[in-house]
Amino acid sequence: MRRILLLVMMVGAGLGWITDVQACSCMDGGSFFTIAEKAAWQPGVLIVRAEVRDHEAHGMDVKILEVLNGSEEKSVVRVWGDPGFMCRLYTNGFKKGDKLVLILDRIENAYYQDERNGDYQLGGCGTYVVREDQRISGRITSSDKEMSKTKFFNELEQIMGKHQPDLAKIYPVPADKLLTISVPDLPYSTLSARIITLAGQPLQTRQLEVGKQHQIDVSTLAKGVYIILFRTEHQFYTRRFIKQ
Repeated sequence: MRRILLLVMMVGAGLGWITDVQACSCMDGGSFFTIAEKAAWQPGVLIVRAEVRDHEAHGMDVKILEVLNGSEEKSVVRVWGDPGFMCRLYTNGFKKGDKLVLILDRIENAYYQDERNGDYQLGGCGTYVVREDQRISGRITSSDKEMSKTKFFNELEQIMGKHQPDLAKIYPVPADKLLTISVPDLPYSTLSARIITLAGQPLQTRQLEVGKQHQIDVSTLAKGVYIILFRTEHQFYTRRFIKQ
């Protein structure tokens, strides 16, 4: 009986007469940090800061402001939500210009309407998105519904770092004159490190030899928060540091 009901709902969604029905029940996966810790560094998972650009059917286009976890070369990606019968979050609650932090899963076997392989989907069984304004808001943890951006991104970085022990380490944080980067012994010879502003403006780029420590002069940088983009042949990831 349940299969028949689901089939009827799928046909109805194709005809356009289903709007608010959620034909899915699933266990709550938890808060944003809980989901992020489980998803970190899993194949196909992308965690990003993004801005909503436009809506299309049951999806939306978002501009990637910063990749926090995973790898994506495109600056704008299509994110699909729930058309009325899937275990996804509805995207029509987000407006053009909204800034979000998203945990996305790459679609590998697209089958529904305009969805394509390489697009992303937004989970619904748990908290896969929080809003970024002056502060971060949403179900960040089981008890925190709001958090400063500095605290949020620092804690998120620590959560994700636990599952990637071969990441380059940076210290001291905050830094004053010199920033030390400790590069682990990796299966490739060099690691590219680029310092950029939160707005994406590149400031410095260095090629770092693996298995060694490197010092970067940051004395000329203005006080504030910066991003280091590490890139290898097959992967890139980011780390933040504070210039005091």
